Formats: sequence, C-alpha cells, structure tokens
Amino acid sequence: MIKTKINTEFPHHTITQHSGDVYVADYTEQTKSNATKRGTEIFDNPPTDIEYFSVYNPNGVKMGNVVFDNQSFRYPNGNSKSQCESCLFPFNSNQDSWVLFAELKYANTPKRNKKHFEKAIKQLYKTRYHYLERGIFDKKNNCYLLISMPRQQEPFPNFNNLTPARIADLKKKHKITLRATNSVKVKDDKYLEV
Repeated sequence: MIKTKINTEFPHHTITQHSGDVYVADYTEQTKSNATKRGTEIFDNPPTDIEYFSVYNPNGVKMGNVVFDNQSFRYPNGNSKSQCESCLFPFNSNQDSWVLFAELKYANTPKRNKKHFEKAIKQLYKTRYHYLERGIFDKKNNCYLLISMPRQQEPFPNFNNLTPARIADLKKKHKITLRATNSVKVKDDKYLEV
C-alpha cells in the first residue's frame, strides 16, 4: 500500500528495500564545505565516519525507505518545502502498518536542544502531512515521529517539549508516537518498540 502510493504520488522518491538493521546518517553539515556534498544516507552496516540513528530489525521485517532532500517536496513556485531526513515502512504494508519519520540533529552540546527539538518536531509534522494529504498512508496507520541526536547520550537534556499529556493526546487522537531517541526496534509490520 505505502510503497505503491509513493510510486504513484511521488515518482521522484526513490524507495530502497532492507530486511536487516539499518542506520540513518546525515552528512549535510559535515560535508557542506567539501567539493562533494552529501546528504542523508541509509546503510545496512553502521557507518564508521559519522554518528547515526539505528533501526534494529531482529525479525527481518522487509522495509522500504525513502531518503528526503530539498527536492522531495516543492511549492508550486518551485521553492522547497520543509521535510525530515527519512521515512521507513513495512514493504508489504496495509492500513494497520507502521510508518516512521526520522529527523536527525547533530548538536554537540545540549545547550540548544530545545530549539533543535522545536525545529525537528515541525519538520516531522510537515513531512507526515505531505504524505498524509496525498494518501500515502492514512490516520489508521501507527505513525512514529522520531527525533535523533546522534552525538548525545539519551535521555537528551533540555528536552521538555513533550509532556506525558501531549504524548498521550497525540497517540489517542492521531495515532502518532513522538519521541526523542537514537534507536528504535521493529517488532513486526504493525508496531515499533521505542
């Protein structure tokens, strides 16, 4: 369902397939002054040159992945829309499947975490909306919006944006799980363990 709809609605989005653990890294800042620029990349083995977000998949669930860049979503005038780093989903998905959106922030110190988290939350919501409005998935799907701070240890300091009441409200009203973590575990095609 999700894969087919992405191919139809966003034919320029490249879907890769994975059945083991995957690691998401964003090289944008690290390579911005290099002649060869890099963006977000997904790996089947942990990269050795950058910190990353981990998706552990012990049961070998076949997953699809889309890496976003500033060409992924556009306004009619051609300007880029805001987006997160990546979207993962079960390759053989249905209305009960999960969908994961990940945003990575490479802050070295926790001093600016609050600002990073606020920006990340907006990017995650907007990317979810881009896919939801085009019917890529619907409100019945379990949607995970995950913020990763690969250079910091969990729990992340200065992150008080998510109260227990807000977390419960998002889950109840929208089937959204919003968390700040550097890893997630795939339980099956319906749920992730965060």
